[in-house]
Amino acid sequence: MNFTESVLKQKKVLLFVLIAITIGGVFSFFKMGKLEDAEISVKTALVITQYPGASPHEVELQVTDLLENAIQSMDNIDNIESRSLAGYSEITVNIKKSIRTKELPQIWDVLRRKVRDVNGRLPQGTHTPMVLDDFGDVYGIFLAMSGDGFSYEELRNYSRYIKRELLLVPGVKRINLFGEQQACVNIELSQEKMAYLGIHPYQVAKILNNQNKMVNPGALKLGNNRIRIASEGNFHELEDLKNLLISGTGENSVFLKDVANISKDYIKPYSQKLKYDNIPAIGLSIAMEKGGNVIELGEKVQKRIDELKSNIPVGINVNKVFYQPERVESAIRQFMINLIESVLIVVFVLLLTMGFRTGLLIGSGLIFTILGTFIVMLGMDITLQRVSLAAIIVAMGMLVDNSIVIADGILVDLKKGVPRKLAMTKSSKQTALPLLGATLVAILAFLPIYLSPDSTGEFCQSLFQVIAISLFLSWILALTQTPYFCDLFLKGKKYEKGEDGKSDPYSGKIYQVFKHFVKYSLRHKTVIIMLTLAVFISSIFGFKYVKQLFFPNLAYNQFIVEYFLPEGSDISSVEKDLSDIESYLMKQDEVLNVTTSLGATPARYTLVRPFNLQNQNYGELIVDTKDYEATLNFGKKLQVYLNENYPSATARVRYYAAIQSEYQVEAKFSGPDPKVLRDLSNQAKLIMKDEPLAAKVTDNWKNQVPVWNPHFSQARSRMTHISRSDVSNALACSTDGLLIGAFHQGDEMLPILLKTKLKKDTYMESIENTPVWGSVAKSLPLRQVVSNFSIDFENPIIRRYDRRRAIKVQCDPAPGYNATDVFKKIHPKIEAIPLPEGYALNWLGEYKQSKDANESIGKFLPLAFLLMIVIIMMLFNNFRQPIIIVSILPLAFIGVSYGLLITGKAFGFMAIIGTLGLMGMMIKNAVVLLDQINLEVREGKDVLHSIVDSAISRMRPVMMASATTILGMIPLISDELFGGMAVAIMFGLMIGTIITLIIVPVLYAIFYRVSTKNVMDI
Repeated sequence: MNFTESVLKQKKVLLFVLIAITIGGVFSFFKMGKLEDAEISVKTALVITQYPGASPHEVELQVTDLLENAIQSMDNIDNIESRSLAGYSEITVNIKKSIRTKELPQIWDVLRRKVRDVNGRLPQGTHTPMVLDDFGDVYGIFLAMSGDGFSYEELRNYSRYIKRELLLVPGVKRINLFGEQQACVNIELSQEKMAYLGIHPYQVAKILNNQNKMVNPGALKLGNNRIRIASEGNFHELEDLKNLLISGTGENSVFLKDVANISKDYIKPYSQKLKYDNIPAIGLSIAMEKGGNVIELGEKVQKRIDELKSNIPVGINVNKVFYQPERVESAIRQFMINLIESVLIVVFVLLLTMGFRTGLLIGSGLIFTILGTFIVMLGMDITLQRVSLAAIIVAMGMLVDNSIVIADGILVDLKKGVPRKLAMTKSSKQTALPLLGATLVAILAFLPIYLSPDSTGEFCQSLFQVIAISLFLSWILALTQTPYFCDLFLKGKKYEKGEDGKSDPYSGKIYQVFKHFVKYSLRHKTVIIMLTLAVFISSIFGFKYVKQLFFPNLAYNQFIVEYFLPEGSDISSVEKDLSDIESYLMKQDEVLNVTTSLGATPARYTLVRPFNLQNQNYGELIVDTKDYEATLNFGKKLQVYLNENYPSATARVRYYAAIQSEYQVEAKFSGPDPKVLRDLSNQAKLIMKDEPLAAKVTDNWKNQVPVWNPHFSQARSRMTHISRSDVSNALACSTDGLLIGAFHQGDEMLPILLKTKLKKDTYMESIENTPVWGSVAKSLPLRQVVSNFSIDFENPIIRRYDRRRAIKVQCDPAPGYNATDVFKKIHPKIEAIPLPEGYALNWLGEYKQSKDANESIGKFLPLAFLLMIVIIMMLFNNFRQPIIIVSILPLAFIGVSYGLLITGKAFGFMAIIGTLGLMGMMIKNAVVLLDQINLEVREGKDVLHSIVDSAISRMRPVMMASATTILGMIPLISDELFGGMAVAIMFGLMIGTIITLIIVPVLYAIFYRVSTKNVMDI
């Protein structure tokens, strides 16, 4: 008794299971987590350390190097990158891709311990290093709260109010604010009054700190009670500061307000700022708890915002810059349309080719499979997102393969007159194991993607999971639901015997034409093989003209403009330029909204966007357009406008892409000497600039910057009793302000900055004459303390990679070209640059990403291939038939190459995945055909007759399986991400069907030395 026969004896149980699958599948679809893209854990942390006053070189040697040395001793480190700037060290720690997400918290604890151990050895004046292990968190909702006509303080207070309330929404994990200006208290001293009264500036700082210091005054013992004594040590109002008594050289004291202007302001220069449609704004980035449904979260957040609007004055708006819930809902809606289209196409093909009832029952099996897949996905916590939905569409045609084979066998047996009860079980009994083996082979074709440890593999791993689940369910349902529905619905005279007592199911004209073609191919085996090899070789040559692209852009109606002014530029200059560009953008018909971010990327609101860390010469525009077509067309137009009107800036229009690097083409030179690295970089940049295919040539050390250097004199120091720190403090007062304390206001602690007034019309002269106070009461002009002044040049950024200094030479492809085109042109020339001993060249960018991704897949490809061969060997128990199957796999490349050429699609990572899947489908079809030949031979037929008859009997199942897969892919062709994969499968399967039905029989005849001289007489 076989499996199908056992199930058919429990029809009511089977019917109950099918009803449960239907209800459970619908429930699971609405219950399961929904995201726009697959979750990728960013295995990266930042270690940030401030060392005020130090040069980039001092920061590198005294801070960055010590920390890197400690961090390098950790296990599971992939690489360490760092940048050392004036007063600032930033180390990026990247963990190996093979480390699982659940292991990261323990690794970050080790990182903190390593950093803490080094803290005591850092130079005096260094702030405690901060470890940011949430650097990779994705904030799927990014809002901008703007208010025209409102003060910044009002805007900040309302944004904090909204943040506080939204944190209470179930499902919200974290909310960050971007664009908040740091409030401060400025004490601007009058130099004349200070000198006249003999008041030392540091005396002001000392008195202020003493007055502002919190001291525990203890408690009183009264009887049996202890009563705490209150202390009012802190300043709470500006008046407290203004009325602070300061003593001069005489006995009289004056109020601080008499010698200084005291005001509340914001720290300048600011480090970050946000605008929405040129109106000041504060950004709110909202992160969701892991495994949640972002659509449901979006509804809750929007509902709460609507409720809070009554507490916010009219004119303050909460704008959606990036609202993933809406994008996910739109993406799922579009994919569901694609899914329904695919289902309808598949069912239509089945109805057209296999009859109304047979088509419907096979189509119903497809629906049950999809609903069952949703149930398992919910159980395995696989979210519904771009990749998993595409996986269902990719598997669509394959899901009906097993049912087609079973239903076709039942139809044929009924036409032959086999008793109905036997007909319902005979086909499944004969083909259950071959179909299982073929299904496992098709699943294994996608296994290398799942096992790939890098980010591309993690991004695409649900492709394997969903295909594996759905294909295995399709096999189970083909052995159970298909015979059951055939028994229910396949009734009527046309399935009975003919009047002569015989019935030939293959007497139709199409079958006879195909039979003649098979016989002709067998008769001219050598010609057919030579012709096939010729076409295969031509496809290899033709592949040279196929576009190469690692990962395509995603179809977003939004793009980003990255804007870098030369290093050393003030952030206010960046703001002015971006304000002008924003005004230009708002006049364009294609543009809906523009968000301006200054200083850094405001939030990692999606993994598929470029991300830039803190830079004072950086700003970006997030531009919303009407649709994706407008994004592409206007993006090109805007790039031309930026090139023409802002030649001194590095301005780039960038699109959203699943996997991307800082620049598409990057050459990294590493070695000890910055001058040599600069020279190598300049040589490489000249090569890139001379290449017409390259654009936006730069390097990541950027330009050197001027440094004003007052040379401290030790001799004058001894005479004047003024130290180096006194000079630095005096200059700090004259420029950005000297931090001397803190002012407590509610839950805020505002820094108190001591400043001195300078004349703007004689700014440099005033700086050089800045009064410097030492250990005596009298001040001296700066020029009497230092030996001379000079303008020097230094590297504003020193970058290291795995503890070696390294500089990246970078460029993007010119319009109309891609990274592969540029790389092929320039890499021989750059690699020809002579490297001094101790220096190395490595290629990064898209080349490395593509290479790593392909290597990650290739690493596990032999394992998947070995498992396929083992399964095939187990099915056939010989060597010749597995060799036949393996020998046809390279021929799949014919369809892939010509398909990509015809459609103009690029061959990239997703097309590689499609090619792997294609090979699995071809193996599956070949297994079914060879098994049929073996079956007919075992029944006593002549081998030549068995080859011909098997090819004819398997024509309809193979062609129907291919047709459903090919046509079911149509909705994916226009998709930016999956279009190349769809074309590879569609065209590959078209050729693969011919290979399976013609080349496999020919190879069988050759391998088994079957004489085909008389084949035309059959």
